Amino acid sequence: MRKEDKHCDTCLYACRDRDDPRQKCSSRAYNASTYTHDMLMEDWGRGYCRFWAPKTERVR
Repeated sequence: MRKEDKHCDTCLYACRDRDDPRQKCSSRAYNASTYTHDMLMEDWGRGYCRFWAPKTERVR
């Protein structure tokens, strides 16, 4: 089993709008007022946020 790469690109909550190329987070907790700037800066230092969840792979 390989170690998961924790990054927005591999997160369940990552999304992009058609008209906007910037990546966004659809996690309610990430977008809540209780998630502070200090918490965001701490998460950026780690390279991924505390709400990161793995994308589930589609089985064919």
